[in-house]
Amino acid sequence: MKRLACAIAVWIVALVSTPSCAQSTIVGTINLEGGPPSIIHVKRIEFPAMQLGTWQEEILVDEEGGFRWDAPAGEGLFELVAPPWSWMILVRPEESGLLQLSAAATTARRLLGSPGSSNWSGVHPTQWMDTLVGIQRRANRSRAEFLVLRRSGVDVQRRDSLTQLNAALEAAFKSHWDRAADRCASEWECDLAWQIKLNEAVGSGLSQAVLDSLWNVSSMGDPNRTWASRLASPGAYSGWLAVHGSWWLERQVDWKKLNEAVFLADLDSLASAMGGRWKHVELDELAAAWLDKAMEQPDALVRSVWETFAFPKPLVTAYEALRDFRKIGRKGHAVGELPWTLPNGELGSIAEQCQQPWIVILALKNGSGLAAREREVFSEIADNLDRRDVCWVVLSLDENEKSWRETLSGRRTLDETVGWVGNNPRVMESLGLAVVPQVIVLDEDGKIVGRDMPLPSEGLKGRLQAILPRE
Repeated sequence: MKRLACAIAVWIVALVSTPSCAQSTIVGTINLEGGPPSIIHVKRIEFPAMQLGTWQEEILVDEEGGFRWDAPAGEGLFELVAPPWSWMILVRPEESGLLQLSAAATTARRLLGSPGSSNWSGVHPTQWMDTLVGIQRRANRSRAEFLVLRRSGVDVQRRDSLTQLNAALEAAFKSHWDRAADRCASEWECDLAWQIKLNEAVGSGLSQAVLDSLWNVSSMGDPNRTWASRLASPGAYSGWLAVHGSWWLERQVDWKKLNEAVFLADLDSLASAMGGRWKHVELDELAAAWLDKAMEQPDALVRSVWETFAFPKPLVTAYEALRDFRKIGRKGHAVGELPWTLPNGELGSIAEQCQQPWIVILALKNGSGLAAREREVFSEIADNLDRRDVCWVVLSLDENEKSWRETLSGRRTLDETVGWVGNNPRVMESLGLAVVPQVIVLDEDGKIVGRDMPLPSEGLKGRLQAILPRE
């Protein structure tokens, strides 16, 4: 089976400019319902296929929604974040324009990471990418409609046969793709074009031999190309996954022999047990296959493989980044300092404010009736348990100071510990926040006890009595 979806939705990637020898100041606007955010958070994506990266300096936004971004020099992929929206932005050399960010046409369904809409004034490579992806979508709809009609018993003999339909669709795609490929100005841009072509080939049902041939002649399949460059490219590893991904779903895989190979630390046996082409590939490509499984279906066998075999450093680094990222916000993760704004306007942190070893946090936003009700029950639980070793915290994720003040006005007493972290994706990631209201419990070591805590009205008191140490 082949995955049709790319790890990166190339049709929402915006191409940005920066000179190769210095920073580039990128001018833009952000338009969101309810007004612009004061800050856009920036994450540099080191491993695009896994969307893993590190946080950078924020972008300040004025009251009208305008901003100026001093993007780092060189080529790079960035995620701009103003929760719940985010935008994937590809920074390229020697290109300029006005960047426009906005919400998507659909409602955001997540607290963090809902894809927004981005576009540039003037001519940009995203235009030919959008065209190609649009052709793919229309082609897939046409194929699906044809098959539905045929399976439903509708007479389709007067219509073109599926072979003829595919030929027409492929010709239309090829015509546009050839023009796009001629415009490639960089390796990354060519990778994205080839990634789209490979996905089209997979969607068209082409044979594995044809897919292998396409990969080999692509900008990504050059045998002299390093895996470090493929992992850093927005399209290269995703293109490889389109052709070779999800290998563990094939019948040729011998799971008993895979486990034996790991037990014996026998690399040749590992490759043989994977079956098919994997018996003959280089070590780095074998590692790329196990990185794929680590992304899509992590389990004890995956962990054992990476602990047992000495895979090439670039792929080990990518796997370790994936492993470490998955620990963030989960049980056992140490959240660290968590800076916030106190009710008096001063800056501080939860660690400074809470002297007790255990911390129970209710994360919420103003304007939610559910959050207001859960806050009342949260206060009642704090009063009833009367634990001296617990700090009860109401954590505000409000987007602006006005909303924060509304949340602050709901304090029952001045003794209630309330802090404001704003619409900060770093805090959301660290605490594993997915919705509001949500309860997070930190133990005496500052580690998350569990992020599946029930809401105050749904059994939080009983869960706390089970996990808190006996007094």
